[in-house]
Amino acid sequence: MMKIEDAMSKELIVGYVPGTIREALKILAKHNVSGMPILKKDTKKVVGVLTRSDIFKNPDEEQIALIMSTNPYTVMKDEDLSAAAKLLYENRIHGLPVIDKRKNLVGIISPTDVLKALDDKYDDIVDNYFTKNLVPVYQETPITIIMEIINVTSETALPILNKECELGGIVSEGDLFKLSHIKESVSQTNLGMGGDEDDWTWEGIRDTIRLYYSTTKVDLPPVAVKEIMITNVIKAYKNDPISEIARKMIKNKISHVPVVSPENKLIGMVTDIDLMACMFKSSK
Repeated sequence: MMKIEDAMSKELIVGYVPGTIREALKILAKHNVSGMPILKKDTKKVVGVLTRSDIFKNPDEEQIALIMSTNPYTVMKDEDLSAAAKLLYENRIHGLPVIDKRKNLVGIISPTDVLKALDDKYDDIVDNYFTKNLVPVYQETPITIIMEIINVTSETALPILNKECELGGIVSEGDLFKLSHIKESVSQTNLGMGGDEDDWTWEGIRDTIRLYYSTTKVDLPPVAVKEIMITNVIKAYKNDPISEIARKMIKNKISHVPVVSPENKLIGMVTDIDLMACMFKSSK
């Protein structure tokens, strides 16, 4: 079995304490990541993990130390990759700090890193991994309602059904924020988008927009979700090999793949975290 250090990312995207939420948002947005390890300043010791969700749930706090998880899951670099996959799967998380014997941070392991280690020897099929716990919505649903559903459910991608009750598309939280007039509202906040800041990618800016939405009222245009959804959906069938779906996720940089019947009826969703199960199950 492959070791964690052979699959982990050695690009260390981290935050520090003491530090502010404003500083953390800049880092998360610049690198387009959903979370990061937090180190004690001037050391490589992991003292916590901070995610976008932590920030969204605590919009009035200013200090990282007050909202980060202080007892994060970590893995040793010389452990089997299956150990990381098991932690990612059981705790539904998207990243684990990797430490050495001195408890210094040496890497980060994500579901994508694990998927890259899959090969054709994992010949199991999607039917054994997909979930029916998902939130489909109708294509005529206004995007204001879609945004509310995303906030309430914490889902980051929703399958869209057409009038024939077939899968017509998929929408992510990022798709909702490609509407340019929202950008001016966010630029007026105190979250670090002044002229002296580095330019952020729009994908990064959307994360700040969601924080802005959680504390104020953002007026999205009253249009149906069909106007902005992705219609060229990467789909899976129940008998598809999971190795094939893993390759599609990596190639297209996606974490959610709707599972459909031969008649294009939605029957579930498979995520990168769902596929982690194949690694530790196969190692038994």
